[in-house]
Amino acid sequence: MLKYTFCHTNTERRSSDLGSRSYLRQQKHLSQVKMGPAILTALCLWSCVLTVTPISQEQVGRITNYIEQNIFQGLQDQYAYFVKFTGEECNKDLQTKDFDEALKEDKSAGIREKVVKKEIYNGNRMVAASYIKEKKYDIHSESRLLNPDPIKSPISKLLEETPAAGCVVFFSLNSPCVQTCTDIKGKYNIIDKLNKHNLPTSRAFAYTKVFEKDKKKPEDEVWKNWGALDGKMTLLRCSGNNCIKCFDNGVKNEACYKD
Repeated sequence: MLKYTFCHTNTERRSSDLGSRSYLRQQKHLSQVKMGPAILTALCLWSCVLTVTPISQEQVGRITNYIEQNIFQGLQDQYAYFVKFTGEECNKDLQTKDFDEALKEDKSAGIREKVVKKEIYNGNRMVAASYIKEKKYDIHSESRLLNPDPIKSPISKLLEETPAAGCVVFFSLNSPCVQTCTDIKGKYNIIDKLNKHNLPTSRAFAYTKVFEKDKKKPEDEVWKNWGALDGKMTLLRCSGNNCIKCFDNGVKNEACYKD
């Protein structure tokens, strides 16, 4: 019985090899096409994060003046608030039209009346509170916004909600007290509380008046405690549209303490 052996010619082998290589190139191309969007997404997550410029004293001045004129309207009893703006808003000059848009819901929410009634206001862009007098001590307005510590505090809840905070301002009508609020060794100091909150890097703490009792304390003690706060949030004193930094490269500005 005859046996037949079928052999591929050289031409057939070359054709087969070329076909295989062409198929592999096509598969590689398809793989690259499929991976393209994923790679672009990964690159964007790495490089498309919005860079927020540090909030300036001019911006803080416009923010605090706008809120004082349009929300608190001359209220002289101690209060504090914490307000946030998006990264895109922070990178603008932050003018009246920006505040009108960003704070439109908060402006119509009766914040002043709630604060006067000793309620805590929890809003879309800001939270606010006054102090509460107890028999043996006062619960300061700054502390009310930072407690319970730290997950359920009004400030923590505000930072967790959309829109994401790009820059923030913490304002107190009177400077945070030296005895409790800024005593870094004290149990109830607000600096430790701030450290436990997820604050954006663009942030400032502003006040208008020096807390009356602190005017009678040793000046060095006041500046030491203020310096600790400034290390966490840029400390400014504001009046109207004008704000001054209390520290510039570690050098204190006497205008922050003296009237």
